[in-house]
Amino acid sequence: MRTPKYAILAAALAVGLVSGSAFAQAKIKIGAIYSLSGPAAPFGVPERDTAEILAAKFNKEGGIKGQQIELVVCDDMTNPTEAARCATKLIRQDGVVAIVGSTTGSGTLALAPIAMSNKVPVVAPVGTIPVTSKENAFWPWVFRSAPTDTIIIGAIMERGVFKPKRQTIAILYQEDAYGEAGMKQAAALSKDKNVQIVASVAAPLNAIDLTAAATNIRNANPDVVLLQTSAPALGATFVRAARQVGIKAPIIGSGSLNQRPFIDAAGPAGDGILVVSMGNWDDPSEKQKELGKIIVAAGKTPKGYAELIGSTGVLGVFEAIRRTDGPITGQKIRDQLETICNFEKTYMDGKLCYSKDQHEGVFEDTLITVEIKNGKFRTVRD
Repeated sequence: MRTPKYAILAAALAVGLVSGSAFAQAKIKIGAIYSLSGPAAPFGVPERDTAEILAAKFNKEGGIKGQQIELVVCDDMTNPTEAARCATKLIRQDGVVAIVGSTTGSGTLALAPIAMSNKVPVVAPVGTIPVTSKENAFWPWVFRSAPTDTIIIGAIMERGVFKPKRQTIAILYQEDAYGEAGMKQAAALSKDKNVQIVASVAAPLNAIDLTAAATNIRNANPDVVLLQTSAPALGATFVRAARQVGIKAPIIGSGSLNQRPFIDAAGPAGDGILVVSMGNWDDPSEKQKELGKIIVAAGKTPKGYAELIGSTGVLGVFEAIRRTDGPITGQKIRDQLETICNFEKTYMDGKLCYSKDQHEGVFEDTLITVEIKNGKFRTVRD
């Protein structure tokens, strides 16, 4: 009896589907939501580049447990609505089992509920305080690969603000979750130290003229100014305006300004700015030098803090996958992330540490103080 042609075709299609399915299973899909455009692009682009470079490195070395990594990237355009859209696409269309991102705290807060509802863990390279608040229903699914601003703001205040004869402070902060949370944290710490806030001024991320804001701060005559922004362009716009209107008080920048685009945009106005952050490409540690070599070998140039927090996030996910038995799922990755502690196989100084009770991951042992001098970051050593 001859087999009908349609039966042969159906069998061939079935074999093709099985083969395709097996091929798909050979790759581990990880979603990456970064701000590749918009005000946060100076962070998002190097985060993306570093993640892709490390994924390629792991794949060249055999992948994870014999499986190749596929990094599926989506640009959130520094827009929380786009971050949520990216998460929906990556999970429902691309089938990712974990997400690294978003570049901004606002983007992470927008995508986290979607990730939670689909049981996909998120490792976010952000300092925005509410991201890992246990008051959020999505808390069990979100982990951090950067120091929280609770830690960074505390270090900034202790190292740069709470000095003898400094009794007043002014704050310039960006209008989003990151800026507002950092401003509130700084205000609470100032109150505890009896340091008076004489001006608190908000600015949109896309501001191109901050002369009025700088004038308000100058007229308040603070002893020190805190610049709470994650956007290099906004930070540079303010410091240039501050010099133009004659602000004499020292300016302390948030950790996110520890990157080359801020120095380039600020120009001579950036000289003297202090920043408490992770790493210094102008004076790298041994671990940071190792990452630098990998980035340069891939044809890229390290630019700042973003490469460190971006690399820490993907390496944390890779390690969680390595510890997973059987079929890889978001739930298993989430559970294994909570077992990663005293983990030194990253390129940041300090150790990555999560647990069932805390998802912060990165702590003060990673932080250094840098000062801009003659267009370079100089590590401040006591």
